[in-house]
Parts: sequence; C-alpha cells; structure tokens
Amino acid sequence: TWKGAFRNISEQLAKSMKFNGIAALAVESYYESKSGITYRSDKNKFEKFAEDFVKTLRGIPSGGMNSEELVLMMKGLGYTEEDILEVREKGLEAAEDLARVMAEDYIAINCPIGKLYGNRTITGKVRFFDSIFNAKTHFRPGIGIERSSGKVKENALYFSEIVSFGNLRLTFIADNLSPGADDSKLFANTLEAIKFVGISIGGRKSVGMGHLKLSNGIFYIVDFRKDENLAIGNPFKKGEKFNLESFISWIRG
Repeated sequence: TWKGAFRNISEQLAKSMKFNGIAALAVESYYESKSGITYRSDKNKFEKFAEDFVKTLRGIPSGGMNSEELVLMMKGLGYTEEDILEVREKGLEAAEDLARVMAEDYIAINCPIGKLYGNRTITGKVRFFDSIFNAKTHFRPGIGIERSSGKVKENALYFSEIVSFGNLRLTFIADNLSPGADDSKLFANTLEAIKFVGISIGGRKSVGMGHLKLSNGIFYIVDFRKDENLAIGNPFKKGEKFNLESFISWIRG
C-alpha cells in the first residue's frame, strides 16, 4: 500500500534523525510486531520512563514532563479520574498494568512516525487515496533457483502477472502538519528521499518490480485560521499552491 511504503521509508529515516525528549525515546523504542506497534523494545529505558511518568502524575515533574499537561493528555485519550487516581496511588503496581499502558500511550502520541501514519493510540495525519489507472496486464515467466548450488531448479517454472503503465497519480491529505515540527521534518525528509531514490509498491520488489520515481508534485495548503475565502470547499482553486520543492521547504520550517 502507499501508506505502508511511505511508512517504511519514514521508519528508516527517523532512526537516523536527531530528535529531543520524548520524541527521541519514541523513535528509539519504536518496534512493529505482529500484534502492532509497541514502544517497549528497550525494557530498561521503558521502565525508567514509566517511573518518571508515575512521578509526574503524582505532581513531581520528572523526565521533562509537566503534571497538568500530562493529566489533560491522559483524559484526552479517554482515561478517567479513577484511572489516574489508581496510578497515582499504586504506581507500577496498579491493576492490569495500567501505569505502563498509560506511559506507553504517552510515548505513542509523541512519536513522529505514529503522528504521520498512526499507531494503536492515535490516527495518522496522512491519509492516502487509492490510485486508479487504466493499464493492461501480461504474464512474465520466471524460474526457480536452487540457492545452495545456484542452478536452475527443476519443475519450478512460474508466471507473474505484471502491470505495465507509464504514470500513476498519488493523492493524499495531510492534516495539521505544522512547519518545523518533528513529524513535519520527518515527512519532508521522506518526500525528499522518494524524489531522489524512488519508492517501491507491490510484490516482487526484490527483483526491481514496482519501483516508481517521483516526477512531479503539486500541493495545496489551506490554513483554517486564515481561511477567509472558504478554500476548504475548493482547495484546488483557492488553496495556496506549492510545487514539491517549495512544499518540502515549507514543512521543514
């Protein structure tokens, strides 16, 4: 999928970028398992953060967190006063591992990757539309190879259904990308990487199939705070228009 391909590139880039505070911890501990995205890959660091999280809920700011803001965020995620009181009183011994679950949710909502594409706690800012195109398909033959000998494997003829096309349009909406924010910088780097290296979609990527190059990009920006001419109703006509390079520069801040 478009989302999966973009996410894969962003995950690789995020590991090489410099983030501060909770965002740095989120990227460092980010791990995608079969059950979903988790932020407990480094048990020791997570336990230390969970302890700081409990202290902050108890009114003792720790780990760069603010007590009042933390309570508001937890309530915004659906936690009740009873949940917060449970963690304040019992800490990491709270029922159903509540303190650690809340701590991980706090990491999740501050994760640059999660902000863009979503995780188990928040919905992603970037929404991709299906790409529809008219193209003919054909079958391409292939043969299996014995990995041990490097020779052709007997009775291993197969056919892959291939789509041939020239151009494919990608459309997406990105909500609330603030210029200069961690997730915005990551998305800027992702677009730039796709511009120079390309992106791979579909199966058989290991043999070069599905590799696409970004040839052009047009972006329309609507700032609701200044949307006096109701550009949201027709962003393609009334929104501020950017090309790829200027959009990347804009969201980098």
